[in-house]
Amino acid sequence: MLMPYLLPCWVLGVAVSFALPFVPHWAVWAVVLFGLAGLALRFRWLIWVLAAVAGMAYGVWRTESALAEQWPLVQREAALTVEVVDLPYADSRKTQFLARAWCDDGRVFQLLLSDYGKRDWPVGSRWRVGAKLRPAVGAVNIRGLNRETWALANGIGGVGTLAKGRQRLAAGSASVWALWRERIRRSWQRSVSPEYGFSDGMALMRMLSIGEQSALRPAVWQAFRPLGMTHLVSISGLHVTMVALMCGGLMKMLLRCSPYLPQRPKRWVLVGGLLGAAAYAALSGFSVPTQRSVLMLAVLAWAWLRGRGATAWSGWWAALAAVLLFDPSAVLGVGTWLSFGLIASLIWVSAGRLGRASGAEKNIYAGFQTALHGQWAATVGSLVLLGSIFASLPLISPLVNALAIPWFSWVLTPLALLGSLLPLAPLQILAAALAEYTLRALMWLADFAPEWAVAVPPVPLLALAAVAAAAALLPRGSGMRLWAWLVLAGFVFYRPPPLEEGRLKMAVLDAGQGLSVLLQTKDHDLLFDTGTAAAAATGIVPSLNALGIRRLDKLILSHHDSDHDGGFPAVRRNRTIADLAAGQPEFYAAAQLCGETSWWWNGVYFEFLRPAGKVSNDDNDQSCVLRAVAGNQAVMITGDLGQKGEAALVAKYGEALYSSVLVLGHHGSSSASSGVFLNAVSPRYAVASSGYANSYRHPTQEVQNRVRAHGIKLLRTDYQGALQFELGGSGEIFQGSMRPYRFYWQKKPFAAVP
Repeated sequence: MLMPYLLPCWVLGVAVSFALPFVPHWAVWAVVLFGLAGLALRFRWLIWVLAAVAGMAYGVWRTESALAEQWPLVQREAALTVEVVDLPYADSRKTQFLARAWCDDGRVFQLLLSDYGKRDWPVGSRWRVGAKLRPAVGAVNIRGLNRETWALANGIGGVGTLAKGRQRLAAGSASVWALWRERIRRSWQRSVSPEYGFSDGMALMRMLSIGEQSALRPAVWQAFRPLGMTHLVSISGLHVTMVALMCGGLMKMLLRCSPYLPQRPKRWVLVGGLLGAAAYAALSGFSVPTQRSVLMLAVLAWAWLRGRGATAWSGWWAALAAVLLFDPSAVLGVGTWLSFGLIASLIWVSAGRLGRASGAEKNIYAGFQTALHGQWAATVGSLVLLGSIFASLPLISPLVNALAIPWFSWVLTPLALLGSLLPLAPLQILAAALAEYTLRALMWLADFAPEWAVAVPPVPLLALAAVAAAAALLPRGSGMRLWAWLVLAGFVFYRPPPLEEGRLKMAVLDAGQGLSVLLQTKDHDLLFDTGTAAAAATGIVPSLNALGIRRLDKLILSHHDSDHDGGFPAVRRNRTIADLAAGQPEFYAAAQLCGETSWWWNGVYFEFLRPAGKVSNDDNDQSCVLRAVAGNQAVMITGDLGQKGEAALVAKYGEALYSSVLVLGHHGSSSASSGVFLNAVSPRYAVASSGYANSYRHPTQEVQNRVRAHGIKLLRTDYQGALQFELGGSGEIFQGSMRPYRFYWQKKPFAAVP
């Protein structure tokens, strides 16, 4: 009875290893493992604990090995020999590609390199280049994309920017598959010229066939989120499984037509399906998700081939264990848990029902009913996962997916593969046209698709919601459905406790090299700036979701600059905005000038400050200046206001500028935060909202010296991530990072700030 539980315990250990705050010495691991092994001889149940600890040790060992292959925690220029290993991606600003890089000291790294010269980088080509390199560290908010997690899960050791010069070397060792992908890509570009107007459709065909995810425009990607369709447009377990079923069905048809039937035809069908899945994965670049999908299918096929003695759950655990044995960092991949969660939901909801259908029930209606039941199970099963990971639920996703999955799986993806294997211009144009009109319809629908913001729940509620999702799928008569739906409703509608009257909560969100600050009172929410478009999509909007904010009582856009208002369309699309104020209102519909006005919210005083007269024609000097006062404490945000504007404020308001917290102007640029201004404001804390290793070197050393000379504590989003403060009480103002915990494999939030 003990053996069936060893795999689940080992899998749990691997997963838990990524939650460790630190790693014990290897001698501690050895003592614990040998000690448990000895005790397990007497107490048999300890073999479960031994399996879990062994899983933890294995996960740590593999992760430490992967961390050793990452670029060290320094930013510096280096001479490299690089080989392009995947299809490059080009947008209006740069060309980006994955490369294997050799340093002069013999170290080898997998790097994501950007070329702002937008030169051609063919797959398999090898070059001698110079590059400015740094670790893959990005924004850290309460929810949203974490670049460190993404890089570790995808085997990327660092990122870099290429210098202007380069030297072509002898051809590299690119695989036949990589070169074939390059030829397929160019065949689509030749056949579907821009004059047809099917550029997005052609990009989708390349994406579904050769896995070129960067082919689609960011605007198209953003449209898939409110529809819950991202998994359909990136090659994942769904597409690999579909190709496996097609190839397995083709093998079955060939066997029926063959005059000689092998002894075990099921084995031939399984082998045919697996070979088709492996070929498709290789054609699409054999990315990490497709590798896991093929491995999962192989283990499930093996379990099915065993037949007697193998259950669906044993096959599921074996497949998950095989994936984590091959790559423990799969724990960090959202796709891993969505894929295995979907399969688990289907197994759970069908337990005890398989094999019951009579011959009369095996008809089209029964098939439709089964598909509908499966879609319902997938929706309920993924509810907690989507809500906790993305802090958002696409409300019409079940309906859209019910129609889109068969269309993408059985029409668009086969056409993409056929057009790639038989590069005939009429076929490729037809496929691109169908894909183009599909995308246009989806993008139109996305404009009306509602999303539900899911706040970050307490851990007990999250655990109860996971149990409730399983209970909700139990058969009728179990007596747990009412309880399950009540718990799930509590998870979906949960909101954090409100602030007390007279209190002000401020979060300086990590917007990279941008600015976005959230101010909250008991009943009101105000957002000052939205960061860049990318920062809003990957960090700002998810953080608003996670905080349970569906409506903004006021949105302030300090001035018309992409690092301050670039995320405005994304925020407007996802939030109701009651009032819009801007330093340059002519650039936004229905916006009012942030003139010298004031208002009260729940005992907290807000005011716009404005220099007398026009300081300059510079956009930065048009920035809104906001000050909020709670009790005897205040915060001030000045956007990108320069030293001339600061001097004008000091001349007009003098000591009335006093604020406990100052968000440094222009991200910590030397053009702002003058000594005179710091004297007038006299803050306890100064916050620099800047991107990690940014090219401007913000906050500059000059500003850091000024701040320290005035006895002000400097806080930085580039090292600490999103920061939170609470004013109006008697306790400490600074509440720390919004995500203060740091796992052992993470660098940010950094333990020390320079």
